[in-house]
Amino acid sequence: MELIVMFEYKSWYSALAGIPFALASFTVWSSPIGGLIDTDRFGYSGTISRYDTRSDAENGVNPIDTISIGDRDLSLYIADNDQVAPNFNMMMGSWWYTTDDQGRSGWGNTRGNTGVGFLQLYDNDSSTDSSLSMMFDAFDGTYYTEFEMDLEGSDAGSSDYARLSAYDNVNDGGVWHSYSLNLTATGLQGEEIAPGVIESTVQPTGVTGSIAGLFEITENETSPDRLGFYSVDLGLSMTNWAWSNRDSLKTQDNDGNVIDDEFSPSVFRTVSEVPEPTMLSLLGIAGLMASFTYRRRKSTTNNITV
Repeated sequence: MELIVMFEYKSWYSALAGIPFALASFTVWSSPIGGLIDTDRFGYSGTISRYDTRSDAENGVNPIDTISIGDRDLSLYIADNDQVAPNFNMMMGSWWYTTDDQGRSGWGNTRGNTGVGFLQLYDNDSSTDSSLSMMFDAFDGTYYTEFEMDLEGSDAGSSDYARLSAYDNVNDGGVWHSYSLNLTATGLQGEEIAPGVIESTVQPTGVTGSIAGLFEITENETSPDRLGFYSVDLGLSMTNWAWSNRDSLKTQDNDGNVIDDEFSPSVFRTVSEVPEPTMLSLLGIAGLMASFTYRRRKSTTNNITV
């Protein structure tokens, strides 16, 4: 039996440990000007509709194929005006998780790695987004229990590692002519950790939302018949293979030894405008206390047949 497994390069950047501190006074803050969402907890499913022309796709008429997308795992890393994390838009399948007894990244992971419905946007300077908002809501007297985010963008191409596996993973490169992500995550414990900064570091227990977009496949190394326009309509859920297998995840250390892996923690954060000195200065005085995981994942196109 021939199994195609896609490997991609993953680089992890360090975390700033949380350091308790006290400030003299707190202020009533304005609406958030930025923030961060960093989570692998969600999943998605839905449909992809194929069209011959961009006009048909934009108007939703004359589809030539409809592709059903089963449950897929999703990884999100989106930062905007966070004062600590640089601007970043990353939305993709969490391909690296594995339960393989040799700890080989992505092996056996058919829900986050290769497969129909895999998508990828890796905009490492947020140059493709046109609007982004984040906010906490539903304060229960102790915590803000909900986090809302809306993201829209366009023209994300090869420099943003744009991909959509409508049929296969070999010829899935192209352009996100438009994309949007909206979500409400629930079951959080958001609290003010610094003036104007609200953060939750627990795993969410619920989500509603969607991913939509118009993708054009332009890569035709072996399958020119795949070229065309694809309208994406996906709903978010808590169904997630890696989370369900979190107690069995494996990886390799730097010496190639197989070790237990951990499911990544989730971070939700909002930043509101602060008076002088700036937010970054306050965090610097406090020892850069923000509990913050900064992760970058970079796609490659290495394919291994085993």
